[in-house]
Amino acid sequence: MKLLYFLLFLFGVLVAGYVLANDFSFDNVGFSNYIISTLLILLLSGIALTGIGYAISLKRKNAYKDIMTIRQYYNYRSAR
Repeated sequence: MKLLYFLLFLFGVLVAGYVLANDFSFDNVGFSNYIISTLLILLLSGIALTGIGYAISLKRKNAYKDIMTIRQYYNYRSAR
């Protein structure tokens, strides 16, 4: 249900932005072009942010996190 409210809010914001940008005049063809271009920009921005987040998460993940070197292993064994 929250998703439906969010989509309705997003649509309302898009309509309000269009009406404010065009001095409160409404044209079906212009509105259609506005919606298509706005949704394309939102889609590309979302893909870019997802890609950046994925790249950062890969960078933070260390492949050798739980692997001891030989020296660390012998120090561990001698400490017991």
